[in-house]
Amino acid sequence: MKAIYRFALMLTVLAFTFAACEKPDDPINGDNGNITAKEREIIYSVGNNESHRTLTAEAEWDAMLELFCNHALAGEEVTFYNTSQTTYLHSNAKENRTINTTDRNEIKAWMKAMEKEGRTVRITYDDNTGTWHGEAYATAPTESTSDILIGTWHFKCMVVTHVGTDGNLIGSDLYEPDAGGGTMYYTFTDDGTVTMTMHGIDGTTATDSSTWTLSADGVLCSELMPNGGCWNVNWATPSTMIISRSDIGTENGDIHYQLQFEAVTDAK
Repeated sequence: MKAIYRFALMLTVLAFTFAACEKPDDPINGDNGNITAKEREIIYSVGNNESHRTLTAEAEWDAMLELFCNHALAGEEVTFYNTSQTTYLHSNAKENRTINTTDRNEIKAWMKAMEKEGRTVRITYDDNTGTWHGEAYATAPTESTSDILIGTWHFKCMVVTHVGTDGNLIGSDLYEPDAGGGTMYYTFTDDGTVTMTMHGIDGTTATDSSTWTLSADGVLCSELMPNGGCWNVNWATPSTMIISRSDIGTENGDIHYQLQFEAVTDAK
């Protein structure tokens, strides 16, 4: 009976909370079928300061990487992630990557390569040795996520990207609960319980509770998430959380999901 109720609640979420749906800009397919990026949505932090920036040209991206290097040279830790799933078809590789180099051009080229794979990138600079250190990961380290996760999160949006069986991008859909007049919140507690609260556009409120787990490699699992299953935590700060998962090799191709949350003190 509990499973039936949860399924019915999710249908309510789809019918009421996700009433608004629009197509975000998709990449342009070139003559050879390759994808040419149109836009990047970069979320980044310098020290404890988090920012967002939309980039529409490679020159802007190059300039931003130079800025990141300057911040690192000043002794600050820089972390960034491209939230636009349609910039590139991101790799599903889970292994972390690292680099140590004294060459500024090499660290910039490495950051570009890691961004293309859909990884979160962190760089620092050691002034004593003149060495750049970079880390790139598909899931945020558990030790930096577990404490941040506890609390209430506003479910801001979901992006669903569909890649056909031929490997070409079909398109993406953007679902924003607030745009349709509904809101959703997830509250994670340190006893392993998660509660979803949904306010529908018809004025109704529904809640459901289940459990959550965070694996040693930073994968968040809960059956209360849209589509259920387990999600890579790509970005986790005290103000923003971004998670993603993929259904690979379905009869209709690959489907990539990305959820974005913002931290709140209290749900409405």
